[in-house]
Amino acid sequence: MSCLTLARAAALAVVGLVVGVACTSDPGSGGATFCGAARTAATKCKEPTDCDQALAASCTSLDKALSPSILEAARDCLESGVCGTQNCLGRAQKAASPSSKAHRDLAESYCTFCAPDVANCEDQFYAKKGKLPGTLVLPYSADVAAAVDAECTGDRDTCRSGFAACANATIARVLGETLDADIADCVAGSLLRDGDNGTGPGGGPQVATCTPANCDGCCRDDKCEQGTTEASCGIGAAACETCSGEQKCTEGRCKEPCGPNNCKGCCDGDTCLPGTAKDSCGGEGGACRSCTTQGASFVCSNQTCIDGSCQATCVNGCCSSTGCQPGNTASACGTGGEACIDCGYGRTCSAAKACAIDPNALWDVYVSFAVVPDKNASGASWDVLGGAPDPYLVAYSSLGASSHSGQTSVQNDTTVPFWAEVPLKGIKASELLNNLSFDIWDEDVDFDDYIGGCKIPLTAAMFDGSLQSHVCPASAGRVSVELYYRIRKP
Repeated sequence: MSCLTLARAAALAVVGLVVGVACTSDPGSGGATFCGAARTAATKCKEPTDCDQALAASCTSLDKALSPSILEAARDCLESGVCGTQNCLGRAQKAASPSSKAHRDLAESYCTFCAPDVANCEDQFYAKKGKLPGTLVLPYSADVAAAVDAECTGDRDTCRSGFAACANATIARVLGETLDADIADCVAGSLLRDGDNGTGPGGGPQVATCTPANCDGCCRDDKCEQGTTEASCGIGAAACETCSGEQKCTEGRCKEPCGPNNCKGCCDGDTCLPGTAKDSCGGEGGACRSCTTQGASFVCSNQTCIDGSCQATCVNGCCSSTGCQPGNTASACGTGGEACIDCGYGRTCSAAKACAIDPNALWDVYVSFAVVPDKNASGASWDVLGGAPDPYLVAYSSLGASSHSGQTSVQNDTTVPFWAEVPLKGIKASELLNNLSFDIWDEDVDFDDYIGGCKIPLTAAMFDGSLQSHVCPASAGRVSVELYYRIRKP
């Protein structure tokens, strides 16, 4: 099993038995955004475990081992204030989804060769609490799924009875070849965790003797370090970071070079610039360019170098690399001779030649987490015995005769329920903009208590997949709650 120990392989075998499934979609590049949250958490949470530090330091390698949906949900968990990268990876298991082609190919191969007699096999292969073994592979990357497909579905006579053992052995081998041994151990440990042992925003303080009172640098194993090296970087008695890759320890923080992850403009060396000047033009974290190198007449428009002669004559359209365009299509929208803009998913080019939301485009409502008070509107505990609530969320949308609703799972005994679920799927933008509302309830044995909720005032700018938050004010019979959510493409 390559560099994986037998103990680690056994742990990975158990992992497959505890994985749950929830829906998510188009998570994007989970590794990069997860890294930022993991490193930020390492500076805010006291006494991180060795695995927490190792996973944060080697986070860029995890997208080779874990699915983007897992990494995105773990990022949201860390953003919610839950401490511990390893703990959040464990909580994120339920957000796993078969979003890659390799996962879908694996389901097709298994159902074709190993279980041709099972009705609706492909629909059930990754089902939560189902009888088919797809959940063994679900948390892992497309590379892992492809390896399991290649090694475990070829023998028609044995692949059904031997699939689980083969899949676990293959997962162990691929992780051992992909990750460092210690990181592979931490990944296995993360997925074995039940996700209920971390310290959240409502938890009590952790005892530490390395504190801001006696440490100007950073704390590691409760000892103060100078905090000025890539191996131990930090200030203010925060947990020491281990900088990875090209990161440098700068003013007590591990900082990545300027790039797409931290710059919306363009990068002049390690400095992020707006990207709108003629001599420093560009966007999305790319290298700044001087438009004059393309010709004396070139200027910077919408972070793009265009020929100024086009700009002078293309009054009613927009300019691309091929010249003046009408400016009335979603892929090349604009007017006044400015650089053409690609409006992207779910948007059209309006009559005014500006990008606008397509009212018929379909979107998902992804619910990350919420923050609710530990007492109800009467000042009493939610449970009779003084415990925390067991929250679940119901989301609603409506426009005229069209309406939709959906419910999350119940999160037990918490004031920061972390769902990472999609209660509303494929809803028209016009319907969401008209009315997107939610209610949060406390599940009880006899009858459920209403916690709070309200209508979310959406704007077109929120339809970009970024994490949004909204606070519902308290009123008669309900408390104030805060919801973190995303409006993103299916």
